[in-house]
Amino acid sequence: MEERVFERGGVRLRALLWPGEPERLPVVFLPGFLGPPEAYRAEARALAPHPVAALGLRGSPGCGAPERGWSVEDFLADLVFLLERRAIPPFLLSAYSSNVPLALAYAARHPERVRGLLLIDYPARVPRPGADWVRRMRKARPDLPEAALLGIHAEFGPFDAGPLLSRVRAPVLLLRGNPERGGLLDEGEAEAMRAALPNARVVAFPESGHEVWDPDPGAYLEALKGFVAELEGGR
Repeated sequence: MEERVFERGGVRLRALLWPGEPERLPVVFLPGFLGPPEAYRAEARALAPHPVAALGLRGSPGCGAPERGWSVEDFLADLVFLLERRAIPPFLLSAYSSNVPLALAYAARHPERVRGLLLIDYPARVPRPGADWVRRMRKARPDLPEAALLGIHAEFGPFDAGPLLSRVRAPVLLLRGNPERGGLLDEGEAEAMRAALPNARVVAFPESGHEVWDPDPGAYLEALKGFVAELEGGR
């Protein structure tokens, strides 16, 4: 694994890289909102010898936390910047949780760059943080900088990628957990996304909540590897 550090507009950004065979389909992981790229070690091992990258946007561990610059467009600009710096061939982009709308927006705006989308347990719309969001995040994620929490609460969202879905040309695999166990993408929302996307299907994990790899990481990894194989086979 290699770490690359970049700077955009004075804000530190990160990418973790697991090099692979250059002729294989690259896979890029966008963690859940403010999540660490280090979370993707298991995926990188399972996907070898595919090149794998996991991205760290502003506010995530090891990245910058400016006083201002926390809008959805700021996060999207970070994503575009990191992907352009990598200069990789068209890739599979996997996004988790509330970064799913960002991945959809990227795929709609840059269709030539995306070979496939793997979207995990979140609808196409992210709301504005509620009144108690900062308090809850301080308790759940004490590692996050205060500037990030306050800035996001003041500037972020709402953002709806729904109107962009028809522009997503790449195949999409939607993975959803069980709302009764904490999943955030219910059957109706998943079906609405599937219908609006030109080429999409849904796989449900009825024993899982929001973290679809729990309690059976093998099933999640098999879905991931199977989708990668489908995309490579369709070249």
